[in-house]
Amino acid sequence: MPFRGKTPFTKKLPLPMRVAPPERRPVLVAAVTFAVVLMAALAAWRWVGEQSLRAANSRFDQNTVHITAALQREFTTGESLLRGARGLLSVAPAPDADAWRRYVAQLDLDETSSVVRALGYADVDAAGIARLTGGTGNVAGPAAAPQPIVPVTQMAPVTIDAMPAGYDLASAPASRTALLHAIDTGASALDADAAPFGDTDSNPHPRLYLYFPVYSDAGLPSTSQARRAGIKRLLVAALDTSRVFDNALARQRRIDLQVFSGTPATLLYSSAAADDDLAETTPVIRRSDTLRVGGVPITLSYTTSSRYLRAEDEFAETTVLIAGVAAACLFSAMAFLITHERGGGSAAASEARSRSSVNEARMMGIIRSSMEAIITVDERQNIVIFNPMAEEVFGCSAMEAIGASLSRFIPERFRAGHERHVEQFGVTGVSDRQMGRQRVLFGLRSNGEEFPIEASISQIRDGDGKLYTVMLRDITERVKAENAQRQSREELRELSANLQKVREEEKTRIARELHDDLGQQLTALKMDISSVEQALETTAEPRLLQQLRGMRRLIDATVASVRRIAADLRPVMLDDLGLVPAIEWLANDFTNRYGIDVERRIEVGDTSFTPTGATTLFRIVQEALTNVARHAEATLVTLTVRVEGGVCVLQIADNGHGANRSPTSGEKSFGLLGIRERAHMLGGTVEIHTSNDKGFALTVTFPILAVQQQEMQT
Repeated sequence: MPFRGKTPFTKKLPLPMRVAPPERRPVLVAAVTFAVVLMAALAAWRWVGEQSLRAANSRFDQNTVHITAALQREFTTGESLLRGARGLLSVAPAPDADAWRRYVAQLDLDETSSVVRALGYADVDAAGIARLTGGTGNVAGPAAAPQPIVPVTQMAPVTIDAMPAGYDLASAPASRTALLHAIDTGASALDADAAPFGDTDSNPHPRLYLYFPVYSDAGLPSTSQARRAGIKRLLVAALDTSRVFDNALARQRRIDLQVFSGTPATLLYSSAAADDDLAETTPVIRRSDTLRVGGVPITLSYTTSSRYLRAEDEFAETTVLIAGVAAACLFSAMAFLITHERGGGSAAASEARSRSSVNEARMMGIIRSSMEAIITVDERQNIVIFNPMAEEVFGCSAMEAIGASLSRFIPERFRAGHERHVEQFGVTGVSDRQMGRQRVLFGLRSNGEEFPIEASISQIRDGDGKLYTVMLRDITERVKAENAQRQSREELRELSANLQKVREEEKTRIARELHDDLGQQLTALKMDISSVEQALETTAEPRLLQQLRGMRRLIDATVASVRRIAADLRPVMLDDLGLVPAIEWLANDFTNRYGIDVERRIEVGDTSFTPTGATTLFRIVQEALTNVARHAEATLVTLTVRVEGGVCVLQIADNGHGANRSPTSGEKSFGLLGIRERAHMLGGTVEIHTSNDKGFALTVTFPILAVQQQEMQT
C-alpha cells in the first residue's frame, strides 16, 4: 500500500539499510508483543505455583498438629476411664463376672466412641511380683516363672480379639516390662507388643493394651518397693487401634499416617494406600511427630501427595496461565491494529471523513435503541433529544417533550438545585452525578408521580454553545428491594439480639441452679458421709473407713466441677460484684488454664455499668481470649478497658503469629462475627489490626451512654 505524503522515516533511512516492508511490519510487532507478554505470564504462573506450594506445606503442618492433638486427647480419655474404674476395684471383694459386665455395659464403650474396646482386670500380689522379678528387682525370664503370675480375672465385653480370662499378662517380655512400669510408677503403661488374639483378618492392626495399677491402700505408695508390696490388682484396657487413629484422620482424608513403636520400630497402624504410580509421579510431603502414651514413645509419620494438597490451588494457577495467554493474544492483536492503522493514517482519516455521516446515523440509532433514558438539552435547559426509553419512563411522547424545559420532569423542590448543578458543570466540567455512584435523585412523570432515578451527565460543544446529555435509569424496583433488604437486616439483628438475651438468661438460670441447688445437695451429702465416718471410726474396718474417705474426696472434686461449670456458664461475680472483678477472674482463669500471661490495664474510674453493658463487655473479652488460646500461639495478652472522652474502649492484643484478614476458602470466623453483633447491639464499632507474625489486636469502642448505668433522678 503506497504512503500518501511524506513520512518521518523517508529521509532518515540510508539506502543500504533493509527495512521491513510496510505490509509485514504489523505482523512483526504483534509477534514481539505476544512473546513479551507470554514470558511475563509464564513468570507470574511460576510465582503463583511457588506460593501455592508454600501455602500447601503450611496447611499440611497445621493439619498434622491438629491430628497429633486429637490423638493425645483420645489416649487421655482412655486413661481417664481407667482412673474412674480404679475406685471400683479398690473395694474388697472384687466384683464378680456379672457385676463387672454390668459395670462395663454402663460405660457404653461403643456408643461413646471410646478408644477402649474391652475392659478387665487381673488379680496380683507381692509374691507374684517377686516371682516375676526373681527377687532381684529385674524382669525374670520365662524359666523363672513357669506358672501364671498375673492371670486375667475378668474381661468385658468378651470379644474374639481381646485377652481371654485366665491369660497371663506376664507371658511375654514386653508385657512384663509394661506391667512392672505401671506398678513401679503408679501410672498407666502401654503394651504395644501384646500377642494377637482371635481372627486378625477382621482387625489387621496390632492390639494395644493399657495397664493401670490398683494398690491395697487408697493412696499411692511413696517408693517402688512399697508399690510392689502393696499391689492388689491391675486394670487392663484393650484399645481399638483402628478407632483411635481413624477418628483422628476422619477429617483429613488426604493425609496418610503410619504409627511406629519400640526399637526396632514396629508398625502399629497404617492408613497409606498402595498406589505406586502416584508415588512415582507426584512429590510426597512428609512430617514426623511423637506421642508419649503410658511411658512409651509412639512415632507418628505423616505423608501426603503434594498434588492432592495443592488441589484447591490448581484453579488459581490455571487461571493465571489462561489469563496470561489471553492477554498475550489480546495485546498482540492490539499492537497489530495500532501499527496497521498508523501505516495507513492518511487513508484512515480520509475514510473517516467520508463515513462521518454514517457514524452519525449509527449514533442516533444507538440512542433510539438504548435501554437507558437519554435526554439532551441546550444551554437554556430546553430539550433537543428525547429517546423512546425516556418516553416510556416519563410517560410523555418525544413530540411533546422536545422544545419544552427540562424542569417539567424535575420535582419542584429540586429544580433550583438542578439548575445550579448544571451551571457549575458547564464551567468546571466536574459532576458528582455518575451512574451507580451518587445519591438517589427523583424524577417527575407526566401524571405527577415522583420516582427515584440514577443519572449521569456529560457535555459537548456544538458550535458556539454547549449541549448537555443526561442518561438516567428508573430504579424504583431496586429502591424497594434495598428498603426491604435493609428492613430484613434490622429484623435479623433484632432477632440476634433477642437470642443473645434469652441465651444469657438461660445460662444465668442454669448456673444459679447448679451453684445453689446441686451444690447445696452435694454439700449436704458430704456432711452425711462425714457423720457416718465419725460414727464408724471406732467400730468399722479400716478398709470401710478408707472407702468413706475416698467418697468424701470424690464429692469435693464433684463440687469443684459444678462450681467450674457454673462459672463458665455465667460467673456469679458478674452479677454480684460487677464487671471489673469478673474480668479479673476471667483473666486469672485463662492464665491458669493455658499458661498465657494477661497484662491488665483497667481504667474505668467509678463508672457503673448496666447489666447489658457488663454482659456484652464480659462476653467479648471471653470470646477474644478463647480465640487467642485456639489460634494465636501467643505468650502474652494485653487487656485494656478504659473510659475516656464519652466512649468506653475495650482492646485485647496478643503477641502471637497474627492473621491475614483476607477471607480464606472454606473458613468462617463466627467468633469475630459474634463480637461484631454484640458490639452493634449497643452501637459499638469493631476494629482489627493484624499482620502475619506481628500479633493480633481487637479494639471495640462503645458510646459511654450505652454501657453506663444512669443515676436515678430524685
